[in-house]
Amino acid sequence: MRKNVKWLWEYYKDYPGVILILMLLTPLQAAIEVIGPRLVGFSIDYLRTGSVADHVIARIVTGWGERFSIGPATSFGVCFIVLGAASFTVYGSFQSVRAWMNVRLEWLFRQKAFDRITTKGPDFFQRFRTGDLVTRMTDDVGEKLSWFACSGIFRLYEALMAILFITIMMASIDPWLTLWTAGPLPILVVIFFRSSSMLDHRYDHLQKRISRVNDTMEACFSGVRVVKAYVRESAQEKKFEAAARSRRASEIRSAKATAVIDSLYNSIWQFGVVIVLFAGGWKVAHGGLSLGEMATFIYYVVWLVFPMFDVGQFLVKSRQSAVSIGRLRELEDVPPLVRDEGLCGGNGEIKGHIRFENVSFTLPGADRNLIDNVTLAIEPGETVAFVGRIGSGKSWLANMVPRLVDPGSGRITLDGKDLREYELGALRGAIGFVPQDPILFSESIRRNIELGRESFDDERLAWALDVSQFLSEVDAFPNRIDTEVGTRGMAISGGQKQRLALARALAGRPKILILDDCTSALDARTESRLWEKLHEAMPGTTSILITHRPDTLRRADQIFVLVDGRIVESGHHRDLIARKGEYAQIYHQYELEELIG
Repeated sequence: MRKNVKWLWEYYKDYPGVILILMLLTPLQAAIEVIGPRLVGFSIDYLRTGSVADHVIARIVTGWGERFSIGPATSFGVCFIVLGAASFTVYGSFQSVRAWMNVRLEWLFRQKAFDRITTKGPDFFQRFRTGDLVTRMTDDVGEKLSWFACSGIFRLYEALMAILFITIMMASIDPWLTLWTAGPLPILVVIFFRSSSMLDHRYDHLQKRISRVNDTMEACFSGVRVVKAYVRESAQEKKFEAAARSRRASEIRSAKATAVIDSLYNSIWQFGVVIVLFAGGWKVAHGGLSLGEMATFIYYVVWLVFPMFDVGQFLVKSRQSAVSIGRLRELEDVPPLVRDEGLCGGNGEIKGHIRFENVSFTLPGADRNLIDNVTLAIEPGETVAFVGRIGSGKSWLANMVPRLVDPGSGRITLDGKDLREYELGALRGAIGFVPQDPILFSESIRRNIELGRESFDDERLAWALDVSQFLSEVDAFPNRIDTEVGTRGMAISGGQKQRLALARALAGRPKILILDDCTSALDARTESRLWEKLHEAMPGTTSILITHRPDTLRRADQIFVLVDGRIVESGHHRDLIARKGEYAQIYHQYELEELIG
């Protein structure tokens, strides 16, 4: 509980004005509200007896009436109107503030969660699936947490203030009758503590079922081509139906638990009303209470049910929200693999001299190093290739240059400075990176190249497309560069995706270019033109390639061969072939695959 309160306070501490308004206006509204029933009782007794009750509130109201020469009945009526107007104004004011804060907190929860997620490393996205993340940032935040974080908490505060003032008013009428009315309270406390663990379990199970439904949808929609190619639509329908049925069952179990707890709170407090009717009626019959006091007391008891209902709602919703806060904190508790603590901006003088010095790396929980004691040097303007069989660590090694991951031991330097000394934005701004799977967004070609970088004019975009061998095809599209590529680039071919991703990397005119097997879908002729144009347009660029294309390997200045995260061979293509070692075997395998393909 303490951790959850501390977590919420991190969002509240920047809004002291909102807290102050709600803390002051809420008890003010409650105090105004409780005066009304007392005036009703005074009015009843005045109409029955013709005399005004000897009470401070009655004396104030009638005294005010005497100053304006109006009778007690009129004074009470005018006071009802004034109190109603004041209550409406105050209640409307803090309700609007609460509504604004609800929306603000929802935005903050979702935005900060998104910002934190984007800083996480590959280990995070292996642990949490996309559909689960979407559920946590939508259902957990929007449906379960945002209302509770402000309105839920301050409705409890409002309810407690109402209970306090109502109890004071009831005690001023008859303390013993008030004590009888409070009898059900211990039963409600026991119910809450006995039911809290059950509610936690059911709400957590429900959120996991919701995540499963979203995961199923995301996986199906992302791989819809494969689903259709293998005629697996019916299988996906059954899988989704099973996930949806499981969610429905969990929703029903949670709703039943909530309904039972809520009904218990409501039903038990009805006993208080019954007690007042019997005990209070007996006292009226024997002269212990006036009829006006009895009517006022019944009014307060009935009115007390509503804030008690809010207390019960808070206790139930607090368990639900605690689960959602726990699910968001779970995302935060995964430390990022890379921290941006560097101060060097590069000043546009990055040359591209890269050194790996005894570098090792492993993912948290892995049983072996993915990169194991690697030492190598890449000169500015040099083209190097990382070669190895599947799982040898090629991509992990390349991922360290833009600091997608950091080494566990050893260090990597760029132009003599440790990579950690560079500001992350400046470092990555000097690097063009094309991953093995060319990720495209459901936008236009232009937006996919710019990727939020608004400094690119049409000339720069056309240049990037020309170098990547994609310009002529883009010009043939109906809307040219503003053509939409569809969901994840579904509207264009695999080779076009790769060239568009390459154009995105080239548009920033990087000092270092990392290409992770990004030409696998290109034919040999297109790839040859690509390399010729690339060397012509960017002669001083340091290039790091991961490829299985023999023609590309022959162009490399250096080749590093990896086995189980270790460099076992390095040198030029001709020298490595002559050694007839690991590289020669891999290269001949690549040649055979290309010949067969």
